[in-house]
Amino acid sequence: MSAGAAEARPDLAELRQRQKTTADVLTLCQEMNELEDGYALSYPRTDAWSQKLDAFAESWRASCPQMTFEVVSEDGSLLLRIRGPEGTKEFVDGARYMLTSHLNPAPSFKSKLRLGMRWLTSPLRVLPDFLIIGAKKCGTTALYAYLTQHPSIAPAFKKEIYFFNAFYGKGSNWYRGFFPTKRERRRAMSAGRPLLTGEATPDYLFNPHAPERTFATIPAARLIAILRNPVDRAYSFYNHNLRAGVERLSFEEAVDREEERLAGEREKVLADPSYFSFDYEHHSYLTRGVYADQVEDWTKRFPRSQLLVLATEDLYERPEPTLREALAFLDLPYHAPREFKTLNAGAPYPDMDPATRRKLEAYFEPHNRRLYEFLDKDLGW
Repeated sequence: MSAGAAEARPDLAELRQRQKTTADVLTLCQEMNELEDGYALSYPRTDAWSQKLDAFAESWRASCPQMTFEVVSEDGSLLLRIRGPEGTKEFVDGARYMLTSHLNPAPSFKSKLRLGMRWLTSPLRVLPDFLIIGAKKCGTTALYAYLTQHPSIAPAFKKEIYFFNAFYGKGSNWYRGFFPTKRERRRAMSAGRPLLTGEATPDYLFNPHAPERTFATIPAARLIAILRNPVDRAYSFYNHNLRAGVERLSFEEAVDREEERLAGEREKVLADPSYFSFDYEHHSYLTRGVYADQVEDWTKRFPRSQLLVLATEDLYERPEPTLREALAFLDLPYHAPREFKTLNAGAPYPDMDPATRRKLEAYFEPHNRRLYEFLDKDLGW
């Protein structure tokens, strides 16, 4: 790794502290009032909250320049006003939802205790019937939320378990702890309905060890990949990393230096399953968008009939028929969710430079064509 790449890498302790501060600020407010262009969140007027809010506002001003973060004292409380262009409210709503919903519950003593009790009963639990394997920043959260509102689908303890990429060494009993019991399944079947369960970890598609590990553990599982125009996915992933503090370069610099950053990293991951590559994980903007290679890796292990590939654009533009297709793939009748809503939305960010977009469209064109040929379907990118 070059000296420049090392300088661009953030401090992991700082990242963890920022994540904790963000989770506290977005979930522990006393009151949340809607503004025309955002929200006002109120907190106790204490030195601890003053410091926490100032740290939150400072870090987010730097990573989300299109939004404003203002901390003021008012009526004995501290107010945090988050304002911005269209999409700001959806971002705040989505962030709060992800931190408080069943999809990815925030770490707490209570949640850890519940999970620990589930692990004690692991031998009595089932393994998943389906996986949403990716891709990252392609709508896996929305798809999983829609699917798990079906009366015949029981959600996992959390949406993203990372078993087949990060925690495989913990063993299948550890993995079972996240899923329903065999008794729950028998009870559903005695009532005349199936009970399926699954999880959605978007990094599975990209991880080179995940196909073999998955096949060894759940060879009959149905796999769903949801893919987005790779140009838009790359830019969304970049802005996600910028907000999270794991990227410090401009988008154009990050794309230009990706080959340098990732040089030799995949080989290290393949040679040592325990090796974690920060750059391979976070700076793979273009590489993750070469979907044809990743999909083919999965079909080397699994029959093609066990893999469904959906398009993110279809999920958002035609949600009902796309969900119908996913449920039919799982041999389930259609069931409408409470609402079709964008979840886990990113903060608003500037449009991509047109010259950069043209460059990336040219880069991905042959890879997209290979994917279309493999799927026998043109996704319209």
